[in-house]
Amino acid sequence: MNIDSTKQNNTFEGAPTAPEKGVVEGAVEVSDTPQNVEVEVTKKSVKFPGWMDLLSATGVFVFSILIAAFVASIFMRVKGVENYTPDISFVCYLVQMLPVVAFLMWRRYKAGLPSGVYFGASRVNLPMVLWGVVLLLASGVVIEPLLGLFPAEPYEAVEQALGLGGWTILSVVVAAPLLEEVLFRGIVFESCRERFGSAAAVFISAFLFGLIHVVPVQVVNAFVVGLILGYVYLRTRSLLSVIILHAINNALAYITMAFFGDGADATLSELIQVRWLYWVVYGVSALLFVFAMVRLWRTLRDNTEVD
Repeated sequence: MNIDSTKQNNTFEGAPTAPEKGVVEGAVEVSDTPQNVEVEVTKKSVKFPGWMDLLSATGVFVFSILIAAFVASIFMRVKGVENYTPDISFVCYLVQMLPVVAFLMWRRYKAGLPSGVYFGASRVNLPMVLWGVVLLLASGVVIEPLLGLFPAEPYEAVEQALGLGGWTILSVVVAAPLLEEVLFRGIVFESCRERFGSAAAVFISAFLFGLIHVVPVQVVNAFVVGLILGYVYLRTRSLLSVIILHAINNALAYITMAFFGDGADATLSELIQVRWLYWVVYGVSALLFVFAMVRLWRTLRDNTEVD
C-alpha cells in the first residue's frame, strides 16, 4: 500500500447522521450518501474555540494539577513514602487529564458541535503508522543536539517518578496515548480545523501538546512529535492510527529506559563511537526529517484548498 496515495476526504466514521441534507445548529452541514455521511463544518459560523474556551480549559488544567498534587500527598502519606511511586503517578495523570478532556467535550456539546472524537477503526493505515515510527525515530536523532542544550535534571526527576513496571506501562503506553490523542488530535485538532483550517490545527495541537509536558526538553521533543502525529492524523483521518503510533513511540522510550538503564541518557553521538558512521546515521535521519516536513507542508496546502 502506498503511504503517499491520494489524500483522505473529510469524512469521519462514527460522525453524526441525518436523514437528509440540511444544516445542524452549530453550522455542521450534513449530507447523506449511500455509503456514509459527510460532515462539513462552515468555519465562518463556528465560534468554538474562543478565547474564553482556551482560558477556561487552561484554568481547568491548572486546577487539575493542584488537585493531583493534593491527591499525591494523601497517597504518599498513606503509603509512608516521600516521593512519587509509579501507581501514584498513574492516578495523578488521570486526575490531571480527565477533567480537561471532559470540559472541552462539554464545551463542544454546548456549542452545538459533535464531540470531534472519531476513532476511525476502519481507516487505520498500518503502513502509514510504520512510516510514522520511522519519522519519529529520525526526528529524535535530528533534534538530539538541541535537546542536549537543556538541563537533564527535570527530565530525570520525571523518569524517577514514573519508575518501571506494570503501572508505568499502563501510564505511558496505554493511558497517555489514549487520553492525549483524544484531547489533542481529537478535540483540539478538530475544533481548530473547523474554525481556523488544517494548518492551524496541526500547529496549535502540536504546540499545546508540547506545553503540557512542562519539562523544557520534553516540550521541544513533544512539539516535534505532535507535528508528526498531526501529519499522520491528517492523512488517515483515524484517531486510532495516531493512538497506536503514540503508543509505539512511548513503548520504545520505555524499553530503552528499562533495558539500558543509565545508558538511556547517552546521546547517539556517545553511543556511536565511529564518527563517520554517526554522521551517516544523522545525515539519513536529517533527509527523512526534511522529507517529512515537505510532505507535511504539501498535505497542509492540499487540505487548505478544501477547508
